Amino acid sequence: MRDQYAGDISDLLKFALLRKLAGADRKLGIAWYYAAGDDGDLDGRHLEWRDDVAWQFLDQELHVGLSSLPERTVAALEQAPIWPQGIAFHREPIPTSAGRANWSAQKRIALADADIVFLDPDNGLGRESKKHATLSEVRHLRRPDRALVFITFPGRDLPHKELVVRLHERLALETGAQDIFTLRTTVSIQTAKGSFVPRTRWFTILDTDQQLSERIHAFANEVARIPRVKASLES
Repeated sequence: MRDQYAGDISDLLKFALLRKLAGADRKLGIAWYYAAGDDGDLDGRHLEWRDDVAWQFLDQELHVGLSSLPERTVAALEQAPIWPQGIAFHREPIPTSAGRANWSAQKRIALADADIVFLDPDNGLGRESKKHATLSEVRHLRRPDRALVFITFPGRDLPHKELVVRLHERLALETGAQDIFTLRTTVSIQTAKGSFVPRTRWFTILDTDQQLSERIHAFANEVARIPRVKASLES
């Protein structure tokens, strides 16, 4: 997660999901996978949702809180009035490989009380880098009565349904995760020329219970009702 992305359409989606999952009875923890500096990517410029009334109906409190950020930084996000009580954050910048083990250990300590932990690397799961969370880090964050959530970006080499199956099988095999869901979302973003371009974001949830499963299904239905948004839930 980089400052340049703070408050964009991806943030609106992921924070709405997290608020839905946490409700008033779960403690939420955010592992930002914070990377300082601008990477030159233009994705963070998409703020059209602020003027689209349809997004207000998804989560009006969140819409107001994100729309009024004093600056587009991760620090400002942490101070925004959008979080459930008891929220915990880990915002230490991602270190070089030599310091990653200690950084990961500090992250586990910072988020020790969280019932739901969200991992927010730029590019989802992958090899150890400043843009990825690793399967080892997912393993170490798992514990009984805790769900993990992370953003996922699908590849283009296989049909999406097959990619979801492979992702879930790999997570189950390499992390021991159970009760896995992936919420597939595609938001059509209007370009400067007036055409619409699809932007795909998936959110994968591990180790759910019955209550969280019901909340995920409810959120998927709510998102799917927004114009120019497609959403489906795969298990």
